[in-house]
Amino acid sequence: MKRCGLHVAICSIFAFNAPAFSKSRARDLPLGNGNTNLSGRIYTDQYLFLRGPSEGTLEQSSFSAWLDFDTHSESGLGLRAIGQFDAFYRSVLNPVEPSFNAQLREGYVSYLGTGTEIKIGQQIIPWGKSDGVNPTDYFTAKDYTLLNPDDEVRRKGALAANISFTPKQGTSPVTFQFVAQANYPQTKLLIPAGSIPAGISFQRYPDAPIPFQRSSFEFGGKISFQKPDFDFSISAFTGYSHFPQYIVDSASLSVRPITPAETAVGGDASFTLDAYILRLESALHMPENGRDTDPLAGLVQPWHWDSVVGVERPIGDDFRAQFQFLYRWYVYYRNPTIATPNPTLNQLILGVANANALILNYQRQGNPGATFRIGYSSEQSDFSADVFLIGYFSQGQDYLVRPQIGYTPIANLKFTLGADVYGGDPNRPLGALRDRSHAFFEGRYLF
Repeated sequence: MKRCGLHVAICSIFAFNAPAFSKSRARDLPLGNGNTNLSGRIYTDQYLFLRGPSEGTLEQSSFSAWLDFDTHSESGLGLRAIGQFDAFYRSVLNPVEPSFNAQLREGYVSYLGTGTEIKIGQQIIPWGKSDGVNPTDYFTAKDYTLLNPDDEVRRKGALAANISFTPKQGTSPVTFQFVAQANYPQTKLLIPAGSIPAGISFQRYPDAPIPFQRSSFEFGGKISFQKPDFDFSISAFTGYSHFPQYIVDSASLSVRPITPAETAVGGDASFTLDAYILRLESALHMPENGRDTDPLAGLVQPWHWDSVVGVERPIGDDFRAQFQFLYRWYVYYRNPTIATPNPTLNQLILGVANANALILNYQRQGNPGATFRIGYSSEQSDFSADVFLIGYFSQGQDYLVRPQIGYTPIANLKFTLGADVYGGDPNRPLGALRDRSHAFFEGRYLF
């Protein structure tokens, strides 16, 4: 995940279905085998509210199509383009009228040489080893207002140069990677009802950054080491937070989002021990306004250290279980302090500070949580199923449970029924979304 604040929880919810959709993407072709591949997917998603004032009504009704073009020449040059079109009868952002969206998800030129890979253009660059919750995923963002059981659909990229080099003509276990991103993508969060003070001007999402401006660039590097039964990496990043935070304009008494500059350092590792797969991932994120000496201390997200430790293993031939322990520690945590001579302004600032803490999940200095998932899939059955649970269990527990079942009547066609049920303390991030609990249906065809 991206380092997911409120959606440390929600980022992990949707990651588990991503492998099921990987067939719709063009295959990576070996060097020296010039070829062109055209593939894609068409799918429909129907989401129905289960709770709250909108119970029984449509939250999202959509039809979407992807087209994936991928070509490689024998010289190692390549071109890839993924186009996406969405038609909404109802959506989270447009709940009362139809809307449409067309975008180039990825579009880049590439070069694959002996030990060297270069990609330049619009691309999605996810980093991290753990499932869903990825503290080292510095470069991507996600749109949580686009409801879909596949996390890949939500992911957003940007214009970037992505360079990887493996010494000894590609045979070394060490790989160096450098990324320069010309503009930072921005995560769109589900804002809990009532979290922002009423009766004020409120800009929900930041303006998009202008590419190739000094104030928009991001840079990062990673050194990876890989062996058959274990691997690890260390990484560093300088850029911007991809999660909006809110501040009060004291002149107009309005609320607007900011995306502060940020640096980060982290690492990840995975190990295979018999039937077990162990994963670890951790990063320290240092937003520019996050120290206790900053004027915004206590009002916006502080420096935070995110860690994930997980274990996964098969159970028999058809089941697989996974457990992850999550922990976030806020280095400079403190309660908001407001000292303006205007009581109305003080109340507004405090309300927005509390909204930031709720949305970005920093209501306490230490924030433990866990995820559990058990899934079923068999080559002898047309049915698959899984149940996923995430919860936080200190000073106000909240949770999300997600059961779903899939049916594949013919190759490349799959139907999925499921539900996302939020619950727990309504003053905690997941509990505050209880009225967004929904049942969903998806039908998709890969070609």
